[in-house]
Amino acid sequence: MNWPATAVNTVAPTTRMPKPSAAPTASASPTPSDTPTETPIPTATPGPFIFYDDFTADTGNWEDCELCTWQNNALIMGPFPASNEEMHMNLCSGCGARTTYHMFVDGTFVDGQVDRFFGIVFGVSETTGYYLGISPWQFYIIAEYQVDGDWWEVREMEWSGAVNASYATNNFEIFVQPGSQAGMVDILLYLNSQPIYTFYNRPATESMVGLAMNFHDVTVKYDNLIYEEILP
Repeated sequence: MNWPATAVNTVAPTTRMPKPSAAPTASASPTPSDTPTETPIPTATPGPFIFYDDFTADTGNWEDCELCTWQNNALIMGPFPASNEEMHMNLCSGCGARTTYHMFVDGTFVDGQVDRFFGIVFGVSETTGYYLGISPWQFYIIAEYQVDGDWWEVREMEWSGAVNASYATNNFEIFVQPGSQAGMVDILLYLNSQPIYTFYNRPATESMVGLAMNFHDVTVKYDNLIYEEILP
């Protein structure tokens, strides 16, 4: 049986056109950074020279140390034989020669004649020298080298309670520091932290320090040497 034809309305599909995308904007170019500079390495400011010797061994800082031995963490000096030598000195080569400085050392009488002196020398150059010595009888002596005649002039010698008697240890200490006048130094002497003498306005010159004893037949023990340069 033939059915009548029926019209069929066909709906055409709608097609949506895509919206055009926004044109990409140019991104900002990175700003070039500055070329890094090298950080300067700090340099140490030269400080004053400092030397310490506890005399545990011979470290070469006492060249040609006459009649010296290192025993029991100390330097033993002497005894020197009888002679016409007025002053026996062993200079501290490790300390060097400087114009202004501070020196400290312990000294102890070990054996020998108790009326003799032992101690330190300082301000030692071709034309100058100073000596601070003590005896077990509690005397101290201060002497200055005189180049004319090659002898040591006693500046002061007297008994003092600042000196520890007999076998007790004594502290020797000196300061060679700028004086009140240009080109001059003052030299301050101490025994066991007590001031005993001062040389004022002596010509400033490079000089050395050391251990010393005048006369002979004395044995001494030294320990705890401190040497410090004093900057002007």
